[in-house]
Amino acid sequence: METLRKEVYILKIFSNINFLFHLTINNILEYFKKRNEIKSDGIKKDSVNWFGHATTVINIADKVIITDPVLCGFLGYFKRVADRPSYVNNLKVDYILLSHGHMDHLNFSSLIRLNKDAIVIVPKGYKNILRLLGFKKVFLLHPGDVYEDKYIKITTYEANHDGRRFYIGNDYESNSYLIERDSKSIFFAGDTAITNNFKGIDCDIALMPVGCYKPDRFSYMHCTPEQSYEMFKMMKCSTMIPIHYKTFKISLESFEDTIDSLIELKDDNIKIIDIGETYSF
Repeated sequence: METLRKEVYILKIFSNINFLFHLTINNILEYFKKRNEIKSDGIKKDSVNWFGHATTVINIADKVIITDPVLCGFLGYFKRVADRPSYVNNLKVDYILLSHGHMDHLNFSSLIRLNKDAIVIVPKGYKNILRLLGFKKVFLLHPGDVYEDKYIKITTYEANHDGRRFYIGNDYESNSYLIERDSKSIFFAGDTAITNNFKGIDCDIALMPVGCYKPDRFSYMHCTPEQSYEMFKMMKCSTMIPIHYKTFKISLESFEDTIDSLIELKDDNIKIIDIGETYSF
């Protein structure tokens, strides 16, 4: 039994080395390429603009919400492979939603760029950090909690994802959010493996992650496009917008394979939009 455990451990080490080798090569090659061109639509009333990865800019009745803002050109050595929408230079938001602590969702340099009078919603472990960055109105929400003011209601759901920034400690919660204002509603899943936690959610649009699922062992924290669609079908929702891909190469699947998988689902309720594109609802 001890010999078997050692062999499994050694296999895991070699598997990680192989993954990191191919991931590094893929990213080094990006240094010699131009960033992909994008759309550069404006932000308008009752719309969603996909900035890239899990960053979306949502306008509901002229209140502006940004999700998991990553506005920079690099994440460590990961080069952003797509251009950034031009509106980033003049962006002012009313609410900032942070799903969890990973660097591709909670990015300090991007948060510093945003207006400090925004209301910030954070998961466990990050309230004090956001205050140190200069934000005054920071609210900690656990799964099941609700933030509500006279303009907006935000309900928190539990994502199936280990949200610890360095995979140590107890601050593992990852949040998903249902955003409601007037008669409009948008669900932001954040990062999640497949789960039944979103079953029955009633909303107009579901912003669903579809990337970071290769190698296969990533499935304990991330979902494939097919699994993302399965969760969408559990909801009472008419529109799924895929996010969390086409921006940084942080896993081994190709963006083309992800898009092909979405197309093969043959559902017109899946709206595949480009980075920088605005979808009105």
